[in-house]
Amino acid sequence: MPKRFRVVVNGKAYEVEVEEIGEAGVRMASQPMQTYTPPAPVAPVQIVQPVPPAPVAPAPVPSPAPSAPAPAGATTVSAPMPGKILKVSVQPGSIVKSGDLLLILEAMKMENEILAPVSGTVKEVRVRPGDSVNTGDTLVIIA
Repeated sequence: MPKRFRVVVNGKAYEVEVEEIGEAGVRMASQPMQTYTPPAPVAPVQIVQPVPPAPVAPAPVPSPAPSAPAPAGATTVSAPMPGKILKVSVQPGSIVKSGDLLLILEAMKMENEILAPVSGTVKEVRVRPGDSVNTGDTLVIIA
């Protein structure tokens, strides 16, 4: 048995009759009479999760070029810990006494004074302010 409805589309009123005719479709009566067939059922949408990109290995850190060994009888002053050189107080040719300040090394937000372990003449300074050093890196050579 058809049912009558009043439908407003874009501000215009229509009187329609709708009759259920089963799964195949719905017959709609209006001015003029039309038959409506619903679209075929759509297959369920499968949600595909994006595949995360393969992890990229970090580029290898180039190792510093090996420096020349200290001259025979010279004392090598090495970095006691990793850090950044803030200040260099000596230069090649400087005469130092045991306990004199050679440089300041910042490590873990602390300024560490690197002192001369022996008296002598500075033969070589292998760092500059701003350089990063690792434990055991040669800083100064005293002969």
